[in-house]
Amino acid sequence: MRRRNTPGLHVKRPDRRDETGAATARRWLAPVILLLVLLLAIGGWALADMAHRTSADGGGAATSDQTSPSADGDAADLNREQQTPEPVAEHHGNSPDCPDDDCIALFVNGDLLFHEGLWNQYAVNPTATDGTAFDFTNLFEPMRKYIDASDLAICEFETPIAQRGGPYAAWPIFNIPAEVADAAAAVGYDACTHASNHSWDQGADGIARLWDTLEADGIAQTGSYKTEADSLKPLVVDSPTGGGKVGIIAGTVSLNGQTADADWRVDRLREAGDPNHQADIDRAVAKARAAREQGADLVVMAMHSVQEYLDYADSWQIDEAHELADTGEFDLIFGAGCHCAQPIEQYNGTWIIYGLGNAVTESANTPDTIVNNQGVTARIQFAGRQGEPGSWRVSRIDWIPTANETRGVYQWCSLAADHPDGVCWSDERDAQVRQRITDVIYAHGADPGIVREWDITAETAARAAQ
Repeated sequence: MRRRNTPGLHVKRPDRRDETGAATARRWLAPVILLLVLLLAIGGWALADMAHRTSADGGGAATSDQTSPSADGDAADLNREQQTPEPVAEHHGNSPDCPDDDCIALFVNGDLLFHEGLWNQYAVNPTATDGTAFDFTNLFEPMRKYIDASDLAICEFETPIAQRGGPYAAWPIFNIPAEVADAAAAVGYDACTHASNHSWDQGADGIARLWDTLEADGIAQTGSYKTEADSLKPLVVDSPTGGGKVGIIAGTVSLNGQTADADWRVDRLREAGDPNHQADIDRAVAKARAAREQGADLVVMAMHSVQEYLDYADSWQIDEAHELADTGEFDLIFGAGCHCAQPIEQYNGTWIIYGLGNAVTESANTPDTIVNNQGVTARIQFAGRQGEPGSWRVSRIDWIPTANETRGVYQWCSLAADHPDGVCWSDERDAQVRQRITDVIYAHGADPGIVREWDITAETAARAAQ
């Protein structure tokens, strides 16, 4: 009997293909799920490791508008880090207010002028030949605090020196004790010039003795020479505090009518009208340029005059200093030889100290020679950057008036307003001389904002408070 279909009811028969597909899907589902789980685990580990590295490198979370850096961006960031310049090393040394990367505080004062009355006060055993004939330690000792507050100290040796043990001689043909050089080294002078009107007093032998003694004492020098080869070399000295290098040139207008055995023996600056004048200027300029070629950051010129006991600059000093300044080769010009304090001026961008007087000397007591007993000590602060020509300039000049006695004994003595050495002569005389020299110093219009009296007491206190 055949079954009849019920109208409106549809019954679907089971399909073998559907059953096969379902079975196949079930077989693949488990491995796919396992693979997805593994991929998610690996991704999570990678993200965690990246976060750890970022934290270790000091990085922070990116803000919402940041995108992941590309490989090129990472390389650029790395290059920027590698190209970051090292901090510039600064060398301010003993300059009180260095306004640039590097500074050199240069100490200068006047002639070391020794007469018999002076050296006899310091005699121990005048005939000794072992360096103990004289002890000039106390003569120079009060100067030490000012030298210590500077970087480089330069002295002016007015005269030749004798053999140790003598014989000695004073004016007019000098031959002074060699122990003067020993004391200059002991107090802290780094270099000395010795082109003066007395350089040829003892001929080539006197120059050789001075040269050898200063060399043995470790003092650099220029001005008169043992050999022609030495005369051609500019003196370049390093600042002990690292500020830079200084070239030092010297020259004298006169040899007191004497003639050296060779013109190269003594650096000269003969006056205009002398047939050698231009050659002397050219020689000084050539040495200044050679000093710069050897690394000098700045070059200073020591001029030795011959007109004495003036409180103004004479015509030779002005003409010669201005001619040298006009060459553009000198950062400072300073003078000695007149045995008197003279003005400070700025001319054509160059500072000139015309006369520093005497650093130490025997007293002269006539009205027209009394300025012989007085002097000026100055510290010139140069500021600039090593190896950059044109960056250097004088940023300040500290100066003090000085006396050649301390209460009746020959000894360098500061007349500064802070009275670091107490009374030199007397309260009244000290004040009079200090005011006289102050008036002289500013007679050519020196800017008191740059040229100022040196207050070593306040400066020392300020350094101690730092």
